[in-house]
Amino acid sequence: MNNEPETTGETHPQPKDFVQDNFFEKGHWWLKIRQVLFNLVFLAVLIVPIVILFNSLSSGRLISSFHYWTWADGFDLADYLNSAILLAFVVILVFSLAFLYRNNYREQNVYPNKKTYDEKKLAERKEILDKMYTERFGDHQSRETVRYYAVDGEKNLPDRMIEDLFKENGVEIR
Repeated sequence: MNNEPETTGETHPQPKDFVQDNFFEKGHWWLKIRQVLFNLVFLAVLIVPIVILFNSLSSGRLISSFHYWTWADGFDLADYLNSAILLAFVVILVFSLAFLYRNNYREQNVYPNKKTYDEKKLAERKEILDKMYTERFGDHQSRETVRYYAVDGEKNLPDRMIEDLFKENGVEIR
């Protein structure tokens, strides 16, 4: 019984390419600051009216620094808020469905045909790795045809070696 993996020369299917998000990459500080502040402002827009409502409907003031309306003001505000909330719900529903449709369309029709990586850097990285593999483990032909190969302890790849190798050659991974 042979437990060694055989190489047939076939490649495994590559996973789907997805869009890069600059927010989660290194750098882009202005974008991160702007988006976090934008989200905090809209979070306050959502939370402050709810706090005022609970503050006014409770038997005593829960938070003294927030506005506290009387019953007559409250009923007028509640009538207005009912229509405003219904309108906001409809608008949010329409926009959510539109963005859902747009994202699904782009994921199925645009992104599979669009590369989200730099092909030139990828070719350089492959060349660098192939040269390093040739130095450590022999030429490409022998690496693919050998059925069993034991790696000496000193030939094992140390942690972060590939990242450092890319950095030295100017094709660092961010």
